[in-house]
Amino acid sequence: MESYHRHQGEVSLLMSHFFIDYLWDIYRQFDGDLALVIVLGEIAHHNLANHFPTRSEADRETLPNYLGNAEMRARMPACNAYSLAAATGMPRETIRRKIARLVELGWVERPSRREIRITDKVSEHFLPDFNVQLLTKLLITSDRIRGVLTI
Repeated sequence: MESYHRHQGEVSLLMSHFFIDYLWDIYRQFDGDLALVIVLGEIAHHNLANHFPTRSEADRETLPNYLGNAEMRARMPACNAYSLAAATGMPRETIRRKIARLVELGWVERPSRREIRITDKVSEHFLPDFNVQLLTKLLITSDRIRGVLTI
């Protein structure tokens, strides 16, 4: 990666602009509660990671809509406050407060005391605009970095 070493400063600056903008967007979406972002992300990751193709399965054309289908959502692996505390390093009481807030928002559900799953309201909130805007910014940044590295 000789090109990267020659242009390391420019690449770092481009990446920094992207990440700072992204953090501000997340900060606004979650009313400044970045711990809430982390907890929701861990829940979603745990619930959905097994349902997306690995590199060897990348030729799959479509994936089922797990969030929009209650029966499929019930088969997602659930997580609990203990596993979230272990994954994040946050105290369990903090995790419990964040889960309560996510339940209030309708972004997670608790089918039982020990189960936490994301709901389709997460995709309703983030997919229409937020993720498209994020993807657009990511692709623009990627193109800019690629342009710098080919100089």
